Amino acid sequence: MKEKSAVVLNEFRKKYDRNYSIGDLTPTVCELFGVPEPDVCGAVAVAPIVDQAVRTMGEKAMEKVVLFCCDAMGEHQREHFPEVFERIEKVAPFRIPSVAVMPSVTPVCYGTIFSGAAPCVHGIQKYEKPVLEVETLFDVMARAGKNVAVVSVNVCSIDMIFRKRNVDYYSFRTDEQSFACTMELIEKNNYDLIVSYMTGYDALQHKTGCFSPECTEQAYLAADRFEQLSSAMDQYYKDQNRMLVFVPDHGGHLVEENRGTHGFDIPEDMLVSHYYRLREKA
Repeated sequence: MKEKSAVVLNEFRKKYDRNYSIGDLTPTVCELFGVPEPDVCGAVAVAPIVDQAVRTMGEKAMEKVVLFCCDAMGEHQREHFPEVFERIEKVAPFRIPSVAVMPSVTPVCYGTIFSGAAPCVHGIQKYEKPVLEVETLFDVMARAGKNVAVVSVNVCSIDMIFRKRNVDYYSFRTDEQSFACTMELIEKNNYDLIVSYMTGYDALQHKTGCFSPECTEQAYLAADRFEQLSSAMDQYYKDQNRMLVFVPDHGGHLVEENRGTHGFDIPEDMLVSHYYRLREKA
């Protein structure tokens, strides 16, 4: 399974001339924490991130990680909202151009992101939300004694497909509530890994088009929240080695003036960047 994942993920990298896949997040986080990768993980750790972390913090020295999962904020969105992504990159200057997997829809892509496995291995190959049966980042972190929180809106993909793990789930009706919870959890400083999901941009681009005023507001809000997470981590995690990552799953494109979509094997849907911010303890 591991080898099959490696082959499939590499095919996507080659097709889109990218060094990294969205699945490479999981082995990167595992290496920084010094925990084993999931047994189905065929992805590779992001070398520039690991190298920088080792230089500044030492091996296996990561203590706190927050993953801000902003749905559908891909490279196509970066082209249309340059000011938004400039702000994101100012916070997290390690930009890692990456490629998604097919079909480029949320449960398939986040299944790969948090297992390091190809869709044909982790099992979600269309838009559906079953609980993943394969080992994930959350399983290996929990087994290593790390405290993990998954914060999201009710019945979204992240809320559904990673259930039945030894982690804490915080599920809310709105993005505003889930983000407020994330900020509170950072302040309480009880978790080693927090996943914070934002659905607003993706939900609205399906209804109003990718670059509507409503989606523009959500894109700027994503940058606002990412900046707030950075400030909160510096305040409450200042005595701990820490990492903040902007983790989109896929992009999206216009079908007609007032409707956006994704799920296609095209650059607009497949190309994303992950943005990493590393800070050593004071």
